[in-house]
Amino acid sequence: MRLFPQMPAAASDVPAESNIDQRIQSDRRETPTSPWGAFPPAGQRMANRRAGEHRRPYFVDRFSSAMFIVIVMLIIGSLIDAILTIQLIEAGAEEINPLMDRLLDNGILPFLLCKYVLTVAGLPLLLIFKNHYLFGTSFRVGYLIPIVVVMYLILIGYQCVLMFAFTHWAKLLDPAFFMWASLG
Repeated sequence: MRLFPQMPAAASDVPAESNIDQRIQSDRRETPTSPWGAFPPAGQRMANRRAGEHRRPYFVDRFSSAMFIVIVMLIIGSLIDAILTIQLIEAGAEEINPLMDRLLDNGILPFLLCKYVLTVAGLPLLLIFKNHYLFGTSFRVGYLIPIVVVMYLILIGYQCVLMFAFTHWAKLLDPAFFMWASLG
């Protein structure tokens, strides 16, 4: 009894009837590649394929819908932060980030554009390397994205508290408010 059956040495050794191409689909290599072929609508690999690859860094073609939602939340959080920063500055607050303060001196539009570009510029790198481990630990780069979203939520909450404090104190310090309160 043989473990491995004897394979023919060459295709010419195989009978002609078994040498017929059994593929149903046409060979994709027969047609030229479209210029848009470099930008497929969706890849196939979303995770590692083998258990042995789990602890090694790997790249994927597609990302989950949950990751897409987190990325959109990060961008929206950045824009809300920018809008609240502008409103707080108009209410009397000061920007403590020197770069953003300099951009605010140039106007609101340069501030908003730069804030957006700085936020969005790093996202492709975070997405590409999201399955890589940081400094040999079990902490993946992709874990940073939801952490940044949580930090934006905390910052937006803090800015809302500041906005309330500025508007509340502005009413209390307004002489017209004291006059109205003494009449009532």
